[in-house]
Amino acid sequence: MGAGPIRDGLIREGTAQGVPPRQIVAPRPAAPTMHPKKVRGGVRLAAKDGAVCRAWSSQRWMRLVEELAPNEAMAEGLRYAQMGQARSLATDHGRITARVQGRLPAAYGVEVRLPVFEFGEWEHALASMAAEARHVAGLLAGDVPAVIEECFAPHGLRLFPSLASDLTVSCTCATANRAVRSALGMAHPEAPQSPWCKHVCCVMALVGDRLGSDPFLIFHLRGLAREDLLERFRQKRAVGGPGSDDAGATGRPVPVYVPRLPGVDDAGATPGLERALGSFWTPGEALEALELPIREPEVSHVLLRRLGASPFEGTRFPLVGLLATCYDLIGRSARAEEAALPPADGHTPATPGDAPAADDAD
Repeated sequence: MGAGPIRDGLIREGTAQGVPPRQIVAPRPAAPTMHPKKVRGGVRLAAKDGAVCRAWSSQRWMRLVEELAPNEAMAEGLRYAQMGQARSLATDHGRITARVQGRLPAAYGVEVRLPVFEFGEWEHALASMAAEARHVAGLLAGDVPAVIEECFAPHGLRLFPSLASDLTVSCTCATANRAVRSALGMAHPEAPQSPWCKHVCCVMALVGDRLGSDPFLIFHLRGLAREDLLERFRQKRAVGGPGSDDAGATGRPVPVYVPRLPGVDDAGATPGLERALGSFWTPGEALEALELPIREPEVSHVLLRRLGASPFEGTRFPLVGLLATCYDLIGRSARAEEAALPPADGHTPATPGDAPAADDAD
């Protein structure tokens, strides 16, 4: 028995003589439930207290959301992120996609788009980053400093979205709810004026939370993955690009490091090794004028950050934390010892007790 013709939007079955056709009616859509449908294994905020990560990158990302999203949508979106209502969350260059489970059986599709930087724009930003030692140390150690935006602003770029025009957000909730309510004959409210629904706010909160553990994600969203960024960053540090101060007369890049010693090469040809054997181990006069002050590092524990977590699992003591404490104690001790040393000229400042008596004065 096969399916019969379609009449009046109904599928009629049963073509045998004397057998009335059977009508198959499409099931009515389910009405929205009072509470969102629970999701098993959904994407949720990492903190146990259900708060977005307090790292600077997370808070910087959420600043625009707090300005644009309605208070009710923001509160419900955070609650969705705490409950793990996101079935999936993916990030790519200039795009964030997610599926958020609401009060309907089918999850809503959320998409957030932001512009990616062009190659030339990245070149300008990387050059500014490479010129700052603190940015170099932090990025190579896996840390993104909070002042990194200063390298983008002079070139008319905003690393983090700051204006409503910097983001394009969309969600299928309005269309899905309107279709379901119309099919059920239910009155439905007008579409919200703001595109920042609770599902979009949920996704933005989850992305902000990820930025706390991986601040390089903001570079990825702007079009440059972490590995590519660091590789181009190292190249920028090693070789001056065309048009930079380190470029030669031909415009071709030249090495930043030039094996030349000012004051030595300018003096002309140096004596050969045979003629200098007698004074080879004798220090030069400039050695005493060499200053190597011990200063507190701009970025703490750079080497430990590059090494990462300890490979020894199940140990009794946190090795990385102990080494960091040792580094701090040794560094403070060395700086204190240097501060207690007399000046290089050998002159010790006079104290009040060393002042000459009145009878000895001329």
